[in-house]
Amino acid sequence: MSFEVWGDYVDGVRALKRRVRITVDVSYHGRVLVIEPAQGSVVHWEVEDVRQLSDQAPGPLVLGLSLNRAARLFLNAEGAETLLPILGRGASRNLEAPALWPRALIVAGAGSAALAALVFAVLPALAGVLAGFMNPEAEVAMGETHYQMTRELFSPGIDPLRECNDPAGRAALDRLVARVAADVDLPYPLQVAVLDDRESPVLNAYAVAGGRITFLDSLIQTAQSPEEVAAVFAHELGHVVHDDPVRHTLQAASSQAVLAVLVGDLTGGGLMSTVAGQALSANYSRGAETRADGFAYDQLTQAGLPPSAMGTFFTRMRDIWGETDGLIAHFSSHPQLTARIEASARIGDPDIGQPALTPKDWAALRGICG
Repeated sequence: MSFEVWGDYVDGVRALKRRVRITVDVSYHGRVLVIEPAQGSVVHWEVEDVRQLSDQAPGPLVLGLSLNRAARLFLNAEGAETLLPILGRGASRNLEAPALWPRALIVAGAGSAALAALVFAVLPALAGVLAGFMNPEAEVAMGETHYQMTRELFSPGIDPLRECNDPAGRAALDRLVARVAADVDLPYPLQVAVLDDRESPVLNAYAVAGGRITFLDSLIQTAQSPEEVAAVFAHELGHVVHDDPVRHTLQAASSQAVLAVLVGDLTGGGLMSTVAGQALSANYSRGAETRADGFAYDQLTQAGLPPSAMGTFFTRMRDIWGETDGLIAHFSSHPQLTARIEASARIGDPDIGQPALTPKDWAALRGICG
């Protein structure tokens, strides 16, 4: 039987509907629809695989293939009247819509990979570049904001944590800082503070932008020698010298901005609070922590102080909090305490000079909060 029908064809790849000429041919597979556009390749559909699209509204007849391909053939009423008898009963069976979950999984996987690359690779690299261009005045202002947030964040009550400034303790701290930070050149003054956390001990020390380093008094009370406090200070000083607080804050801000858009927090309230928390937690990368340790070893050696004091302090921290192993250690921002203890032991102590503080100054530092 010779006939010719005209219709419109969509290949399912391009968003393009093309006018096509439709005929029937016979091959060793059986009868075949020959779909021939004015330009482009001829398409062959086996008649046995042709199905109608289910739940059609009144209008053109839409045909597809039983293999759930996205290609479609559109026929007007006249073309449908001519072609349907040739297609036979098989075409009366409805065509199931293509399964969308494989494509959805591919799209979701690609999107997740792109987001991960953005958050964990692109933004950290960009933050590192931008940190180098931030002017000192902006860094100091950023650090002051984060320092004040710290006082509120770690406070168990409404009032921010009190700054400890007992004159004798302050003088002892200044002498310790001057010795460890000798020859360190920063574009802004180094500011070191102690906060009174006796009501709710935090046992922490951290650096924020603009050369600000803060001790919580509970850490000083936990240390058993001024050399241990000097070692912690040297580590935090390493973060300042390497611009880690600025880099970390910029990275946190950009990452949280992306996530805020994804979850619909367009007001920025959640973004600001999260960025503040990230900046204050100082959850630097493992690489940044290792670099800060290395800086501390060099600085302590130069000051005639024992790098092993850092290992001694880490040992005490491990006794208090335990070790992180396995998968948890892999994702932890800080390298394992055991690894850091071993690293400090490998450095070896130089010829020790004067103690970090005299017994009198050490007692004054421990009493800085009154």
